[in-house]
Amino acid sequence: MAKPKVREIAAIANVSPATVSNALNGKPGVSKAVADRILTIAREMGYHYQEDSAGRKNYVRLVVYRSSGTVLMDTVFFAELIESVQEECKRAGMELMVTHINAYRGGETLQHVQEICREDCCGILLLGTEMQKEELAAFSACHAPLVVLDNACAFEPFHSVVMDNEGAAYLAVKQLYDHGHRRIDHITSSFAFSNIEERQNGYYSALRRLGLSTHDARLWKVSPSIEGAYQDMKTLLETNKGTMPTAFFAANDLMAIGCMRALQEAGYRVPEDVSVVGMDDTSVCLACTPQLTTIHVYRRQLAMTAIRTLLSLVPETREGYNQIRVTVDTVCRDSVSTVKGEQR
Repeated sequence: MAKPKVREIAAIANVSPATVSNALNGKPGVSKAVADRILTIAREMGYHYQEDSAGRKNYVRLVVYRSSGTVLMDTVFFAELIESVQEECKRAGMELMVTHINAYRGGETLQHVQEICREDCCGILLLGTEMQKEELAAFSACHAPLVVLDNACAFEPFHSVVMDNEGAAYLAVKQLYDHGHRRIDHITSSFAFSNIEERQNGYYSALRRLGLSTHDARLWKVSPSIEGAYQDMKTLLETNKGTMPTAFFAANDLMAIGCMRALQEAGYRVPEDVSVVGMDDTSVCLACTPQLTTIHVYRRQLAMTAIRTLLSLVPETREGYNQIRVTVDTVCRDSVSTVKGEQR
């Protein structure tokens, strides 16, 4: 018997083909009553899901959750991360289904989350870069196994996979320290979220570990995008006429590049007058002048670890949580110079 087509099921169920597709694939946006009716009709017509040994539908749901839309944007970093997730799912024989939740736009966000939590899939991967703990809590009742990606979920009852943010901050500060810098400030995001907070903590920890004072260490808060950081740094340079540091550690490459442009327009030479280290190691690091020294984040390793962790979880087991950190590395380019003793 030939597998029924979506439009044939839709005609009998008296709904649109899109509604049938959403119901068959477990996507939100269809009420439980309508979804159950569609699934019953589909089974009667000979449509069968591919399921795993536990009876779960054979796909992974990736939820891209935007709290503000100011961090988790369509950037190279997140495109590469999502592509790596898709490749790892394919390698594991799983289909990947992607759902975007834009909480900052309003709407029925909670209902959307509740529908996702009822899914009987092999696992839910939650890209929670921007999420606060209150938003994470809404996913605590998920029926399927769940892993949070790109958010450490510190002190929260979730499995998570994140890059080593504090270690990254130490490597960045140590790189500058090894080039003779002793007045090192931190460029951070004006929008607070987990990764940024950890990098800030790592910055202060690195200063203390290297014997540098934290008393005069300054935070330069800018928007976490190239244009936003550029505009904000221009304003900060106009209002902060005091002693400049000899170096900056920027919490991501986009902020580093935007701030470098503002510094150069204000008459500072990079790296002769001020050195800059970013974080993420995206392709934009090669497109600026000078090319940016940065901290490399292993996107493929993050994705691989997250998917393998997700597929190894037993849904019924709620005791103990894996909170995994993937190491990072320094990538040396042209935005850092060595300073002489009297300039420190």
